[in-house]
Amino acid sequence: MKPEMKLFCFPYAGASAMIYNKWKAHMAEGIELIPIELAGRGKYFGTPFYDSFEDMIEDVYRKIESQLDEGPYSIFGHSMGSWIAYDLAHKISELKRPEPEHIFFSGRRAPHIESRRTKYYDLPDDEFLDEIIRLGGTPKELLENKELLTLFLPVLRTDFRLVDLYQYEERLGKLSCNISVLSGEEDAISLPDLHAWEQHCSADCTVHMLPGGHFFINEQTVQVTDILNRTLTRTLARQY
Repeated sequence: MKPEMKLFCFPYAGASAMIYNKWKAHMAEGIELIPIELAGRGKYFGTPFYDSFEDMIEDVYRKIESQLDEGPYSIFGHSMGSWIAYDLAHKISELKRPEPEHIFFSGRRAPHIESRRTKYYDLPDDEFLDEIIRLGGTPKELLENKELLTLFLPVLRTDFRLVDLYQYEERLGKLSCNISVLSGEEDAISLPDLHAWEQHCSADCTVHMLPGGHFFINEQTVQVTDILNRTLTRTLARQY
């Protein structure tokens, strides 16, 4: 059966899009969750890393371009994935392609707010690793396996470089679809920084606070997918 709504999902720094596979069993009928893998990991392991955030946006656009005319779709991104979702949505709009029905920005402040944290990407390995452990979200098994860590660190460092050097560009137009903002109650992102996403859309913005820290999406599968399902089901209902 052809899905009524596709949901393209983008991962956080250092992660493979496979983190979203476990959500598929929780999605409502008619909603197809599609993880979008980035260069250098998962099925693209060994491919060259991105040189810039712009390169990443070009790549993910090419990966979904052929599906934009196939029917309604929405976008979900967590942390770095939120900014991918934001820049990608604007690229799609600028190219006059069918725009998303809804965008979920998770675990990330609004893009125009300057980061107040230290830039990590050029720290020595030991210090960089200490920061990664402090941030959480990286499996203990990986951190204790030197061979895996050797493979993982370049991906993570590259992604942190993309995020740390991200340059916000003010756009002429705002996002025209409704947006949802998700955050962990224990994350360091302030409520005003979350509500600041409202400035980037001309429609409705809803903020959801969930139990947990920055990587709450890994712990709150049922609650997160419930928000996705309820939101997208309502979105589909408005189309008929």
